[in-house]
Amino acid sequence: MKRKLTLMIFDDDNLGKVKTKKIDLSVIKAISIVAVLFIIISSVSFYLLFDLYSERQLMLSYKKENKLLKLKIAEYANDVDEIQKKIVSIDKLENQVRTMASKSLKSKKTELGVGGKEVDLLRDFSAVAERKEKQFFEDLNETIMSLETQLEKREKSLAELVNFLEEQKLTLMATPSIKPVDGWYSSEFGYRISPFTGRRAFHEGVDIAANYGSPVKATAKGIVIHAGYKSGYGRLVTVDHGFGYVTRYGHNSKVLVNVGDRVEKGQVISKVGNTGRSTGPHCHYEVLINGIPVNPLKFINDIELASNQ
Repeated sequence: MKRKLTLMIFDDDNLGKVKTKKIDLSVIKAISIVAVLFIIISSVSFYLLFDLYSERQLMLSYKKENKLLKLKIAEYANDVDEIQKKIVSIDKLENQVRTMASKSLKSKKTELGVGGKEVDLLRDFSAVAERKEKQFFEDLNETIMSLETQLEKREKSLAELVNFLEEQKLTLMATPSIKPVDGWYSSEFGYRISPFTGRRAFHEGVDIAANYGSPVKATAKGIVIHAGYKSGYGRLVTVDHGFGYVTRYGHNSKVLVNVGDRVEKGQVISKVGNTGRSTGPHCHYEVLINGIPVNPLKFINDIELASNQ
């Protein structure tokens, strides 16, 4: 026979009345099994849901980190782009320096010194997955800062060199270097026997004998500060070249420039004449540095001394 359990129920209001209910033991076992299964299934489900929630939170964290990582990489990409622009600018500046050095100073074209720490950005960016993120960005940031510092120093150095070469170029352009007129040297710079007094006197320039009306050329770039008659010089042209250089061209028959005119090296400024204190057609040529007359022959590349005529 199937075993049964009897369940007795007492009513508090009517203690004399008792209710009994017989329950089959197999039913109780079934209910117990169902309850245990429910508890097990609920626990497993709760665990799986908790694990799923944790994974979701982790994925959200990864998503946030990836977003920050992309922002960092974008910032570094901008830094790299700026560095590349600086490199292009500095390369142009370096080419300018080389051009100026070769044309103005006629020096050899040589490689300017460069060096320092280098970084292969593509290789380093591809190593993100293989290195610790913090260390990677620390190293990359240090490298970019080092590159920026080196580029700033290189740019400053090249800029200073450009200024120096520009000044040298201007100095060279302002330095008298050509013969003002085609002719022969009839009187040198320094002490001589004056053709007018017969006494020893100091000649502050050189005399270049030439045909009457021959063109007289400016020996360097400058500004005309005198164009007219001057006692002893006759018709005189005086050019200020800057950097302390001044040149004078005397005894002209005709003056072709005016005060304030800018003249270039080789530009015709007057015509050979015999005005002023002169014994015949020639150009009296003077070079002054800071107001002191110096030997013009030191600045002329095609010197033919009168003694060699």
